[in-house]
Amino acid sequence: MRISRVVILAVIAAAAGCSRAPVITIQNQSSQTLSNVVVSGSGFTNRIESIAAGGECRLAVRPSGDSGLRLVFDAGTQHVDSGSQGYFEAGGGYRVTATVDTNLGVSIAWDLRRF
Repeated sequence: MRISRVVILAVIAAAAGCSRAPVITIQNQSSQTLSNVVVSGSGFTNRIESIAAGGECRLAVRPSGDSGLRLVFDAGTQHVDSGSQGYFEAGGGYRVTATVDTNLGVSIAWDLRRF
């Protein structure tokens, strides 16, 4: 009985550790705090109160299928909407980086995690 519990716990731990949900990192390379940040894509929307100048925020998302990434935020008196950019899938271990540059432009890059 004890061995079966250990096996079950190992399987659960392995499954949890192998989550291949996309991870999004938002990097703020501007000199302004980003506020009212909304990160969205196919089937998901996440809100972040703020990201300090030079800071970053990382989150896992669960898109409903193939997706692009849209980043909307306020910086000082400006409202920025990146529109949908990039490509990633619900599975497969995608890492997506949204970089806000010094002029508040947004670029999206993506790759796959290696396991």
